[in-house]
Amino acid sequence: MQKFEKIIALIKDEVVPAMGCTEPAAAALAAAHAANQVEGEIEEIRLIVSPSILKNGMGVGIPNTGLVGLDIAAALGAVVAEPDKQLEILGGISEAQIEQGKALLEKITTTMEAQDEKVYIKAIVKTKSQSAAATIRWRHNWLYQLEVDGKIILHQELKQEGDSHLAGADEFRLIDYFEFANAVEYDELLKLDLGEKINRRIADLGLSEDSGMGVGKTILQNIKDGLLGDDLHNYAMALTAAATDARMSGCNLPVISNSGSGNQGLSITLPIIAAAEKLSSTHEMQVRALALGHLVSIHIKNKTGLLSSLCGCLSASAGAACGILLLLGGDFVKMEHAIKNMIGNTTGMLCDGAKEGCSLKVATTTSAAVQAALLASMGRSISPNDGIVTDDVDETIANLAQIVNTGMQDTDSTILNIMINKKNTKEASDV
Repeated sequence: MQKFEKIIALIKDEVVPAMGCTEPAAAALAAAHAANQVEGEIEEIRLIVSPSILKNGMGVGIPNTGLVGLDIAAALGAVVAEPDKQLEILGGISEAQIEQGKALLEKITTTMEAQDEKVYIKAIVKTKSQSAAATIRWRHNWLYQLEVDGKIILHQELKQEGDSHLAGADEFRLIDYFEFANAVEYDELLKLDLGEKINRRIADLGLSEDSGMGVGKTILQNIKDGLLGDDLHNYAMALTAAATDARMSGCNLPVISNSGSGNQGLSITLPIIAAAEKLSSTHEMQVRALALGHLVSIHIKNKTGLLSSLCGCLSASAGAACGILLLLGGDFVKMEHAIKNMIGNTTGMLCDGAKEGCSLKVATTTSAAVQAALLASMGRSISPNDGIVTDDVDETIANLAQIVNTGMQDTDSTILNIMINKKNTKEASDV
């Protein structure tokens, strides 16, 4: 397979639709796989998840339910029982199915178990006469094992094991992605769904309705009131934050995700779309910029891992910065500058789970992405004498990965303990 064909295959693997936050969607998918194998009324659902899945799933809204968390997601997945829907399993659910899901909540138990992989979900569904267990591992939609009545009927290893590796991404360098974005046939890019329509639709919804914190809508109102300038920077923040507002509050619209994250898909695509609009870029240039943004983010996530204690918007917004730079006519050296500017600026932003407040972090990293691109377009890069940044962009990314994968190992558990204790305290006070 030629290089460009492999890169297109990589995009198809990592840039996919998702309904609702991807961690609850993955829990729903696991439950759907298991429920699809049994007959009769469900008597029990057990959900066993890794700490990272629990952290990212416990506080986020589930579409159309008014509820948050993994339990309702798994219940709905078991009710729908259509695993072919993949990460769109929570889309198009009827009122009757929602009521069925809510009725199952008293039959669900969710427990956390330490795992080698950050992405790990095992759903066990029992009826009076049958039981089935489905395990999702490594990737949000990778069915690792399926058991029915104690017998393994499916077992499939990931070709490239390890939660920090995205299938096929190790083959390529940043220059490969830059060359691809500039040279691949426009018609080939048009065959891909890079999120320009789907992600723009949810952004428009977030701008028009009161969703979540309303960060994006507030920024837009500030622009209209003259408190903020009507420019590329503020428009990009408004558009991207608005989409996150809508998604984190449980909006019933899908998004195009990147590397298993919907918010990262939004953080890549919408700043680029906003920049293309403000710069009056051609549609071809917008699509090329979107492809580059997705690929740069995949490249960084391949080093740092799909889930970590570091906010994923850093890698996504680094991709956005590179896409914006392409719209500004930047070359590869300036693209390296943009990535280093992002890493030097936003490293250290923690992930404390998916929730409505993510829109604030998205606004912050979108602002940083625009700044990084504009500085890079003028040939300005953070000094290699500064902190973890070096002259070499790959070494800088490796330094970031070392911080995440080695230096912050205890951070995730500390954050999760705080979140669990807060939840338990609230539940006790509600009794």
